Amino acid sequence: MANQTRYLTGPLGKQLRPKVIEFRHLTAMQEGRPILQKITLNIFEGEAVALLGEARSGKSALLACMQGLIQPARGEICVLGASLPPLPPEVRRQIGVMPRHIDLHTGETVAAYLQRFATHQGVQLNTEQITTYCAHHQLSPFTPVAYLSELQKHFFALALTLVHDPRLVLLDEPLAGLSERDRAAFWPSLQRTLLEGRTLVSTFTYPLAEKYLNVYDVIVRLKEGCLFREKE
Repeated sequence: MANQTRYLTGPLGKQLRPKVIEFRHLTAMQEGRPILQKITLNIFEGEAVALLGEARSGKSALLACMQGLIQPARGEICVLGASLPPLPPEVRRQIGVMPRHIDLHTGETVAAYLQRFATHQGVQLNTEQITTYCAHHQLSPFTPVAYLSELQKHFFALALTLVHDPRLVLLDEPLAGLSERDRAAFWPSLQRTLLEGRTLVSTFTYPLAEKYLNVYDVIVRLKEGCLFREKE
């Protein structure tokens, strides 16, 4: 599991933390139109950042840039000390990305899928470790993946995201598809991720209830590819 590093708060504390992500005057294009415009943003070690905006505001594009998936038209991107793109393998291993889609047609159990996914991430887990890890994420290791409920899929996706103990966690719409009741059940797991010493970047579609945002250190809103800082 992640270490429990804590950082000084306030302006001085931020100055003492290393930068994990740097965007310098980033502009990105898609099909001849700008999807991100002059983005300048620093994200520091251990910080929780919420990217808030309406559909097609550029939130997912910004997250894709952090993974080296979008070529900047202008400006620079630096993640964990590496200039992107491309994303070096040694940096990729330090990033956890919550999958938007899981193969629900597989006949594998949660344990088998998780073990295979962990191996792909370079982590070897025995049966006892898998069982403990599943319980930590409120999952039964013996449940077929195809039979997971919508809420269980979210627990499972988060478990896959964190299985290799990433330093940087990227969550694209982690509450999407959940009822308000299921959001309330899933939210403590996201809060726990915030407290594990990781750097966390999450996207949310506007509007979002304040109770889901007040745990974030920084809130920035995107509109038509431009960034507006709301909280710091």
